[in-house]
Amino acid sequence: MILKRLFSSSSSYLSQSTIYFGENSLNRLSFLRKDPIFIANALTSPYSKIIFLNNSNPIVKDNQLYTSNYSQVDYKFRQVLDSWIDSNSKSSNPPLLCHFLGLSNKHYSPFKYKQYSGIPFFAIELQDHKLSSITSEPALLELQTREEINTHLSNHDASIISQAKMYLNWLQSTKHCQGCGSSTIPIHAGSELLCSSSEQIKCPVKTAPVSNASFPRLDPVLITCVVHNDHVLFTRNSKFPKGMYTCIAGFIEPGESIENAVRREVWEESGLQIDKVEIVQSQPWPFPTNIMIGCIGYVAENQNEIELNHDEELQDAQWVHFSKLRELITNGEENKDLVVLIDGFSMGIPNDKTLAYQLYKYAVDHIYS
Repeated sequence: MILKRLFSSSSSYLSQSTIYFGENSLNRLSFLRKDPIFIANALTSPYSKIIFLNNSNPIVKDNQLYTSNYSQVDYKFRQVLDSWIDSNSKSSNPPLLCHFLGLSNKHYSPFKYKQYSGIPFFAIELQDHKLSSITSEPALLELQTREEINTHLSNHDASIISQAKMYLNWLQSTKHCQGCGSSTIPIHAGSELLCSSSEQIKCPVKTAPVSNASFPRLDPVLITCVVHNDHVLFTRNSKFPKGMYTCIAGFIEPGESIENAVRREVWEESGLQIDKVEIVQSQPWPFPTNIMIGCIGYVAENQNEIELNHDEELQDAQWVHFSKLRELITNGEENKDLVVLIDGFSMGIPNDKTLAYQLYKYAVDHIYS
């Protein structure tokens, strides 16, 4: 088999597709987050949609995100929303955690502000508020794991949840300023955090010349499909479901380029030396706040001997001929653990909603001929 030219025009294949958690579902209108009039009008609009999370777990009904709006929640919860609107306009402590997600143009909406129109979407972390305060409807379900989200939600809904989970998790877990330890206040519709320190405390965050607020943390994680001639690398961690193998993944460390992080992580886990690195596609991963950066790592010639004794993170790693991978991609069936398997072969791969699967598919479709 002939290995195709590295960095061919096909390298744009994945970047042009929409991956799970990564659909551009909403126009975020980030510049309007600072406009309290817009935020108040959007939240109280009868055309708005509020989604709810409970300890970062999305609330759904009939395999779709459960949504409500200002007029549909009970009177007491509506008072809480009024209080949040007031605190958002004054940059004071809010009664709950709420984030403006953006406007949806998927369906027509009469809501309009200046030249911008669409369905306003907000996300609220329930915390101490009970489900009964937002609805009397039965059959609501709280999705607690990635597998449950993967099973129940469309890409459109999952992508909205990805944004909501990342922002609300950050708001929930960042109670104190990293500069001075004072309490923080969510501002600009839950998109920034302001330090509450007084003038007597010289906070390095609050007095910064460029930005005097804190922004959400996003942790970059690389995931690499390793290839060598007509084989691809399958790796397994002991915590994986039975039969599941995947690509090598790990956090990018401070001071590392993506390419060097790929080379380090692959060598630490498998002992393989990577020559060329191709950056292919990314995927938001809200568990809790990661951005997955998908790469292809091309092993240097005559350097294909696997060595697992460096990091000892992997339970197993094996070279698999691309024809077997092609069979998995073409004929594989997904089991209850979201692992794609074929009869007569003990190794499977994650399902097609993962970046690992898409990287393996890319290897089959665009690297080999």
